[in-house]
Amino acid sequence: MYLSKVVVNSHDIYEQHQAVWKLFPDTPERKRDHLFRVEERTGNSCILLLQSSTEPKSCNTVKVIASKQFSTELSEGSYYKFKLVAYPTKCLSQGKKVVEIHDPSTQIEWLQRKLVGANVQVTATEDFLVCSKKSFTSRFVCFEGIIQVLTPHTVERALVMGIGRKKHAGAGLLSLALI
Repeated sequence: MYLSKVVVNSHDIYEQHQAVWKLFPDTPERKRDHLFRVEERTGNSCILLLQSSTEPKSCNTVKVIASKQFSTELSEGSYYKFKLVAYPTKCLSQGKKVVEIHDPSTQIEWLQRKLVGANVQVTATEDFLVCSKKSFTSRFVCFEGIIQVLTPHTVERALVMGIGRKKHAGAGLLSLALI
């Protein structure tokens, strides 16, 4: 896996999504194997944290600032600091209608269900609206805290696959740092 810092000249999540795909020009028909989130907004551009299975290559609309390989191997019982920008939702009427979760305690319960195989202690949450020129607005939540890995393979899966919906829009990337 690769962890990269990239600059995109757009604040619109749809344009960011399009630009990130351009970082992987040699494999146009593959399924998405990358996750990203906005780390910083400056002027007309954004700095994104990008996790991918292949190394990204800069192009005219998006520039790779730094990239390094990392292992997703986690140690059972170890503690990690975590950060996750997610789109907490629940399904109503047998999965036919999806609604955002607005209550902070219900959002934390949602996260704990998603991270089965870990003890999760959320120390901070912040919600914010994300807009797109495709005329939709979503409420994303930034979770930060401490996680203890009890079953490494389930947490590794969440690390690689992402958590929740709207991964194409910059949600779902779980970042871990060993304490």
